[in-house]
Amino acid sequence: MQKVFSQRFSQNIWRILPDPDPQSDLWVIELRESEPKQVSFAMVDTAQMKQLWHYSPPEADWWSSLTAFSHNNIFLHNYRYPEVPEPTDLLAFSAVNGEFLWALPGHLMVKPLDDKYIEVAGKSGEQFIYKACNADTGETSALKESYTDDFEKVILQEPVRYRKDSVYFEKLATFIQDVTNGHIAVSIDYLEKRPYIMFSYYIYEQDKSVQYLLIVTDQKQLVLHEQLSEEREGMGRSTMMLKASTLVYLKNNNEFSSLTLS
Repeated sequence: MQKVFSQRFSQNIWRILPDPDPQSDLWVIELRESEPKQVSFAMVDTAQMKQLWHYSPPEADWWSSLTAFSHNNIFLHNYRYPEVPEPTDLLAFSAVNGEFLWALPGHLMVKPLDDKYIEVAGKSGEQFIYKACNADTGETSALKESYTDDFEKVILQEPVRYRKDSVYFEKLATFIQDVTNGHIAVSIDYLEKRPYIMFSYYIYEQDKSVQYLLIVTDQKQLVLHEQLSEEREGMGRSTMMLKASTLVYLKNNNEFSSLTLS
């Protein structure tokens, strides 16, 4: 196993998405700074072990959110009416440098269609009208009956969360307690890529929850045991993802790290 990348930010990491190309090592990161309510985006390359760019586009505001990474572009949903929790517009930016490409007011991203088009939906009254959209230009057209779905898609594994009422919780918690010499997990996120077993788990210390990452082999050989967060109230969202042999995980809400499983 080799640690391939770690990048710390002054802002909190809100969301991360990988490039769906299986040959790509790019990840886009949505970052938020509560004061002065600013959203920004960063692109990192875990193979080159560096950040490619970090940018706060003027076309995006606090209510904009990352929705997709596709066709070498990143797509944001914009919320024109913050009091209404529904996205209203679709924005596209280049994954190469973060530059603004186009906006499609009144439309939402649905899904990629092929290596050139994405599907978008525009609202007409209470109905949605579905269209094809050129991912590079934002130009829309009528949907065809079928699209050539021959481009490879990334297989992204996210962990399963086990709590105390889960059937397998006790077995996993006992395994963690044995390997760590005493850690009593109260919540467990579990991922597996043989021969590696990965846990992101919480324990209580002085009425606060502390998060750890544990990676072992199926023979109980310890590969990595690392604290991911300081004492905190409650438990956060899932903080690790696996793309092919690259495990990406977050530390303290502001540090992006990745490991290559050999």
